[in-house]
Amino acid sequence: MSPMLTFFQRADLDLVLAVAAGLVCVIALVGGALSLVGQRDEIAERLVRVMREGTFGTTAGAAGRAEVSDGPGAPAFPRFLGFLQPLARLARPSRSDELSRLRLTLVRAGYRRAGALDVFLGVKVLLAPLLTVTFLQVNAHLAKPLPFPMDVVVAVWICAVAFFTPNLWLRSKVSERQRIIERALPDAMDLLVTCVEAGLGLDAALARVSEEIALAAPLVAEELNLTSLEVQAGVARAEAFRRLAERTGVEDLRSLSAMLIQTDAFGTSIARALRVHSEGMRTKRMQRAEEKGAMVSVKMTIPLVLFILPSLIAVVMGPGVVKIIEAFKGR
Repeated sequence: MSPMLTFFQRADLDLVLAVAAGLVCVIALVGGALSLVGQRDEIAERLVRVMREGTFGTTAGAAGRAEVSDGPGAPAFPRFLGFLQPLARLARPSRSDELSRLRLTLVRAGYRRAGALDVFLGVKVLLAPLLTVTFLQVNAHLAKPLPFPMDVVVAVWICAVAFFTPNLWLRSKVSERQRIIERALPDAMDLLVTCVEAGLGLDAALARVSEEIALAAPLVAEELNLTSLEVQAGVARAEAFRRLAERTGVEDLRSLSAMLIQTDAFGTSIARALRVHSEGMRTKRMQRAEEKGAMVSVKMTIPLVLFILPSLIAVVMGPGVVKIIEAFKGR
């Protein structure tokens, strides 16, 4: 008996096939869920905002947006936070720089509530043992459970993956939010240039642009409105734009704040500087689109080699291989 057959006899083929099928199902379910969650119908969202504005009016529409942003579970948030705070202390970073970096990441992802950090850390601590215990219970009730060393290894891996998966999710939220802001920022800059050249001051132009683009780009409108409110509250304009760049993490806004600081220092025309900066941002957006388009052919190489090329080889060379085998069998 060959060593390969001996190996397959020792291994539990049913268990191996079940684990492989389970992994394939989990990957397929996760991919499908991510594709469903990741798809955003911007036209539908904009129509909903238009209908809300038309139904409630300007003031009531703002209140309706506040209710929608808070969600129906807003009253239960303090109780949920009180439940997660003791768990969050277990995973809270001890170093102040790491804690500040995590808070900044949450702010850039759009979670700015006072208890957002405790909720995030508490969910991480709660998710890891919950999934681990669930796996151990499911494994114990299987017809052929994993043996002792293997189930512990798998449980440890599940615990680690469940603990660090929220970090990956948070980074994806930050990247998605930054991508949306970068896509809508050149249009907002064009409106800002138009308002400044029409005679409005920069502070009044910020407030006007945040109102005008609220339907087309709500994230940019929210950030510009917050910057305008900070300026009205007494924060220096340069400091307000620096905060804008810091809480969004968008490089174009960072360069915008540096440009406005230089404009105030040297006394140059704000409208001209804004126009040059908006043209530069639009050029960068076009270059990013061209870069992604050029990378499509490189990315298509992997599925071409793995899936299409083997099928093509099997179709073209399969009949010849069969005839050669039959010819050798005849001899």
